[in-house]
Amino acid sequence: MIRRLFVALSLTGVAVVTVLVLRRSGGPEALFVLPAGNHMAALGAMVLEVLLRAVRFVILGTVMGAAVPLTVATMAQLAGDGGGAVTPSRSGSDPAKALILSRNRIRGGHIGALLVGEVVAEAALLPVCALVMALSLDVSMTAMGATLTWSVASLTLVGLAVRLAPTRDSSAPRLLQRFGVTGPRWERVVTVAADFRQAAGALRRISPVHLLLLAGATVGHIAARLATLPALAGSEFASENLAELLGWPFFLLYGAPLIPIPAGGGAIEAGFAELVGGYLPREQLGALTFWWRFYTFHLFALVGWLVITIPIRRKPPQRTAPEA
Repeated sequence: MIRRLFVALSLTGVAVVTVLVLRRSGGPEALFVLPAGNHMAALGAMVLEVLLRAVRFVILGTVMGAAVPLTVATMAQLAGDGGGAVTPSRSGSDPAKALILSRNRIRGGHIGALLVGEVVAEAALLPVCALVMALSLDVSMTAMGATLTWSVASLTLVGLAVRLAPTRDSSAPRLLQRFGVTGPRWERVVTVAADFRQAAGALRRISPVHLLLLAGATVGHIAARLATLPALAGSEFASENLAELLGWPFFLLYGAPLIPIPAGGGAIEAGFAELVGGYLPREQLGALTFWWRFYTFHLFALVGWLVITIPIRRKPPQRTAPEA
């Protein structure tokens, strides 16, 4: 009950901020001032972004010897968007991905290694992307601050997770024993941890070709995500204000997980209007704020929630009648 109230209050905050921003642009009718072609370009950018994240899962799975079909990887990414949308600091994203992967019979240790590999690739390349933007577009390093913070925090948590993974000869901590994690249950945990260590070891021995493909998918998905706002604003306007249309959204998109409330509670929309609004035409501020957040967050969060709550039913294997 408290969790649902928390989510409802956060979404209410999003709605209130959106209404206030729309008022600055002339009211609800301001939502419809953007050309249809701009919407198609923004939607295409975000579809590509999700697919590249899924391709990254496929590459990581190939490296560790776990076949992850592209459709399963895509559903896992969408589920992560849905789970992250209704939990503080997107803490439900990885469990939602793990749920979809486990439904499709990916082993627990491989799931853990997939999630770790994804975080390491993202956290390692985000500062590189930030540096390139700062040098080539004269983007303020302040706008890169949240990105660097996210990278450091993510790599720290991954390091702790890998270090705390139990070995085969370790015994269950007293805290877990109090919750009944003993005997067979602890053996299952140790087995999954051993699987995880083996898969993570394969990632450490990744070939140069797979490493290049992994980097390409990661940088590609970051670029596609950042391209959403320029696509909505139009090529002519974007070319004149590219640094602002890329830098501050970069800050907001990767600063969002640092906000400890679901959906940011309207903070992302308010931050967008404050940081980017001064560079946008007043009559388009409401539309660009709403649709940018819709395409980069709400749309695929909704699709992901459907992926989580409506699992695909598998047809039972047909039994052939025994020959007479």
